[in-house]
Amino acid sequence: MDASREVYVEFYDYLNLGDDLLFFVLAQRYPHVRFSYIAHHSTPETFPLPNVRRIRRVPYIDGVLRRLRIPFRLNQTYREWIIRRSRHAVRLGGSLYMEKGEWRENVHRDRTLLACPGGAVFINGNFGPWQTQEFLETYVALFSEARDVTVRDESSLTQLAAVPGIRMAPDLIFTMSSTPDAAERGGVVVSLIDLDGRAGLSQHRHGYERAMAELVDDLAANGHHVTLMSFCATEGDEAAVERVNSLIAQEARASVTTYLYRGDIDAALTVLRKAEAVVATRFHAMVLGLAFGCRVSCVEYSDKVANVLRDLGLGDLGWSIEEFVGASRAERYRRATTLEASPPGDLARRADEHFAVLDRMLSS
Repeated sequence: MDASREVYVEFYDYLNLGDDLLFFVLAQRYPHVRFSYIAHHSTPETFPLPNVRRIRRVPYIDGVLRRLRIPFRLNQTYREWIIRRSRHAVRLGGSLYMEKGEWRENVHRDRTLLACPGGAVFINGNFGPWQTQEFLETYVALFSEARDVTVRDESSLTQLAAVPGIRMAPDLIFTMSSTPDAAERGGVVVSLIDLDGRAGLSQHRHGYERAMAELVDDLAANGHHVTLMSFCATEGDEAAVERVNSLIAQEARASVTTYLYRGDIDAALTVLRKAEAVVATRFHAMVLGLAFGCRVSCVEYSDKVANVLRDLGLGDLGWSIEEFVGASRAERYRRATTLEASPPGDLARRADEHFAVLDRMLSS
């Protein structure tokens, strides 16, 4: 296929289940469109779709150039060449727009997407945290040049109100809504994250992991099978699973298994679809649990979780890490097994609005 007819997509390609699903949902929605992306950690098996082209990075050369202090990066130049030759560019969100580290480099990468001949769209992001007016004004200016910008929470919409035409819809993964037969359900999925190195949270790591192990012990003692689930090895989920697993009481071990996501999207979704309940620290564990009709309770490691629950009128399903660690074992067990999620019935339809402009752009 002519590369000029392709749509270039940029997303967090680090074998994170939530971000992989964003791309998978996009590519499945438009089977008549060829999508390309530059691979970082995914394999050809991650997205086994005929309309997806995986572009490999050129290895080693940029490291050599960096060591030689030559101010040129081959992969950066290659990426910009691909963007200029593509039909449109899509930036798939999540937590992309934060004022931390070398944020100006991220702005530069986002701005280069605007060079695509058919324009760029920025979909499903959440904005912040940020500290300076410069950061806000920089992204307002950038987004104002895009064909479309959508965010997934009211907080981001309010902060970016100066962007013409910006729209808000629930996370686009809610379009995957499905409710398996109740007879197929069983067990509790516990999604974990690694708090090491997370600003304002790392001091809670031991308490969080101990509290999770206690919850697993109590679930097992009351007849529940528990699956400890990692969404992203790169971000330390697997290390957290291993540590929590080591803290579980011996008598509970027969009732506990682990699932480590490493690129098999269908297998991961099967684990979540068949769960009766989800104890979610990962944002998209919460989203998928609600989408699949599970009982959900959330440990809020980020404002993005609290913001979305508030938008959905489900704030009682979430508690902060401090609250989770400080709660009694009885309270943790109660919330994991008795709170009933009642998300709005039109979530899938509302989430579909992220694609409203892209539908028109890709209709021919």
